[in-house]
Amino acid sequence: MRVRVDEIPDSGRTLGFHWDQEMLGRFVPPDDPFSLKLLKPVNVVLFLEKSADHVRVTGTIKGDLEVACHRCLNPVALPLDERVDMYLVAEARTEGDEEEELDSDVLLYEFFDGEVIEVDELVAEQIFLALPVKVLCSENCRGICPGCGANLNDEACGCKPEASRSAFANLVGLKKPEPEQ
Repeated sequence: MRVRVDEIPDSGRTLGFHWDQEMLGRFVPPDDPFSLKLLKPVNVVLFLEKSADHVRVTGTIKGDLEVACHRCLNPVALPLDERVDMYLVAEARTEGDEEEELDSDVLLYEFFDGEVIEVDELVAEQIFLALPVKVLCSENCRGICPGCGANLNDEACGCKPEASRSAFANLVGLKKPEPEQ
């Protein structure tokens, strides 16, 4: 969905719509190993308010996501209830501009071309930012065996036990105690 800034009335504009799996699929790579899915369509309500030098976007994004556990790859349901509050500022960079470190206050700002707001990109960005860094099905998830691929939460490992799997096991033989004289 695209919204032209010149079409936003002075009183503001409210956008209310549902975002389904097809829309999310446009922003998730097809070979994504964590298979982000929507359990039901995401409800998006945004209010666009323009000023002379920026557009303020406020609202909520609510829904339920399903993501694979980072250890065992079992599906995990995550509630999504994100508040949106950002400022869109027309980008005025030239080719000679250098990158600089951003202050925390500046992180509320997002740049756009000044004419058209890509609403779907904003929604996708907010959904991705809401995801936790590490998704676990439980705190004591044991994950998958790197040798046989068994889910250690459900079954025992089928690998043959070795004396040592450490990469440093060969170093044990290098340091032998010297014989006493």
